[in-house]
Amino acid sequence: MSTKKTPARPVAKTAKPATEIRRTDFFQPAFWQQHALPAAILMAVSFVLYGITLGYGYLQDDQLFIWDNIFVQKGFAGLAEIFGNDSLLGYYKDPKLMLEGGRYRPLPLATFAMEIGLFGKNHPGIGHLINVLLYGAVGILLYRILCGLFPKQEGGVWYFSLPFIAAVIFMLHPLHTEVVANIKSRDEILALLGSLGALWAIMRHLDTGENRLTWLASGFFLLGLLSKENTATFFAVIPLTIYVFSKVSPGQIFSACLPLVAAVAIFLLMRGAALEKPLQHADELVLNPYLGMNLGEKWATIFFSLGWFLKLLFVPWPLTIDYYPYHVPKSQWTDWQAPVSLILYVGMGIWALRRLRQSREGENAGVIAWSILYYLLTISVVSNVFVRTSTFLNERYLFMPSVAFCVLVAWFLTKKWPQVAKKTAEKPFALNTLAFGVIAAAFALISFIRIPDWGGDGSRLVTSAVQVSGNSYRANFYYANLLHQTRYVKIEKATDPTSVADRQLLRDSIDHYVSKSLEINPGYRLAAPLKVQMAVARFNQDKDLNKLLQEFEKLIYAQPANGDMLVMVLDVLKSLKGADPNVYNFFCHRVGYSFYYRKMQDPNGGIEFLNLGLNNYPQDQNMIQELIEIHTAMGNQSKVRELQQRLGQ
Repeated sequence: MSTKKTPARPVAKTAKPATEIRRTDFFQPAFWQQHALPAAILMAVSFVLYGITLGYGYLQDDQLFIWDNIFVQKGFAGLAEIFGNDSLLGYYKDPKLMLEGGRYRPLPLATFAMEIGLFGKNHPGIGHLINVLLYGAVGILLYRILCGLFPKQEGGVWYFSLPFIAAVIFMLHPLHTEVVANIKSRDEILALLGSLGALWAIMRHLDTGENRLTWLASGFFLLGLLSKENTATFFAVIPLTIYVFSKVSPGQIFSACLPLVAAVAIFLLMRGAALEKPLQHADELVLNPYLGMNLGEKWATIFFSLGWFLKLLFVPWPLTIDYYPYHVPKSQWTDWQAPVSLILYVGMGIWALRRLRQSREGENAGVIAWSILYYLLTISVVSNVFVRTSTFLNERYLFMPSVAFCVLVAWFLTKKWPQVAKKTAEKPFALNTLAFGVIAAAFALISFIRIPDWGGDGSRLVTSAVQVSGNSYRANFYYANLLHQTRYVKIEKATDPTSVADRQLLRDSIDHYVSKSLEINPGYRLAAPLKVQMAVARFNQDKDLNKLLQEFEKLIYAQPANGDMLVMVLDVLKSLKGADPNVYNFFCHRVGYSFYYRKMQDPNGGIEFLNLGLNNYPQDQNMIQELIEIHTAMGNQSKVRELQQRLGQ
């Protein structure tokens, strides 16, 4: 037997593209001729789910950014002010009232202003229509990008491909109801649209070598940044995605992404020119949900909330607009949820980073590692780990991170599960289809149930919030305020016995919810005036002056600088002139002298209440002596002499 080896045939060399991500050009008709149907289905899903919102009005933060924002209400004439100022200046009107750190998200406000310029004021249906269209566009763009990252295999079908399954799950996910149904949350949609646009353009540049596409990516990236700051996380997501799903060298990735720096620089310059020096506000629970917590409690609560984020991705029920203190409870490291969440997040991060090197060698490791790192990067800016937000978590915070969840579930259904099912089932495709159908049906059902809460006058939204978030100071106050505005005011002056009884029951209910709000957050400024009104309504019935003044005293001690509440209290006290001095004047002494003057070092506040007591009972010598002491400390000798004359000195 001859052992001579036959020389191998020469293999024709073919030029390799710069990247494995080579797909049909996005702008050429060839791709959309093949994929027009899935794109149309994705847009149809957006309208089937959210078409009902076209009949909805303005709700929630729409007041801040649309119908009560003077820059937006100017239409096209307000565009320069929108891009040249803090996004909330048009609502607050005073730079001193801006939120700490500022808000610069001019692009969504500009679209609201252009709507007004084109269609006139008070047409929320137009705003809802645009949100639905933009949401559909996000789903289509996500599908297009995933078609580049996960090309259809030979013999595969588009309707059970990873890109289509992921895009459908994304469109149906109930966590997105707040983003689409609330016009204001267009900032989230535009931010993701700009971020995905930048990723697509970089992918196309690496396919074609056209340098103009990197600058197109920079433009998309800038539009995303002008919509919301979390777009900045794609500065890491884009190179991560190219690295995991292609053979492009790190040097090529760096070169392709370099123009994104220009977008960041332009954004920072625009933001710096628009915003005043960062403001410092008094620490309140409204702005700092971790107020009053020690360091251990703070970090335990942060990781408890991060665990809640993951729960909502997989089980989006029940949904609420309110994750404020203490619907999300103050946590301890002795609670099992916080340490488990910490271990889970640290474990995910370490595992993903270690597998990143292997990601180019195996699809399984690559998809899982990418999904984890994408999620961690995009959740980072709203996690309260690096930058503090005003709440523990929000459903809209998961809009951008949810892409990773949808891709991972679609990968499991289309790639991993078939491998497992082949070993245990004769018809794995049927099982896969059933699994996808169950997930899609469940998500669609929850969305259909939740979306109507955003309709009407907002009462359903507030009612559902207090039902789910019963331990939130905000949910309790807004429900009490809803009852007061929509029901109590209407029957307040009724005289028939039935209405009187209803009014009493309603007053008790309002007082219960507003009291609970203040019990959770004693410094909540919005709730205090309503509590004053309820205390006065009860006093008009039972004439218990001591009880009324005790309620006032508790409010004043908790919120000594709440001007709206103090004006109401002072007006009530003035109307009670001639009341029992043993109750009334002693109250004025405690509040005016002991609290404002002695404790708060506020002589003017002390004088205000002591004068009320003196007007109520002019012979109160103790009150005159206290006023003499305060005016002496202030150097007001003429007032001191006047008061001394009243004492006969």
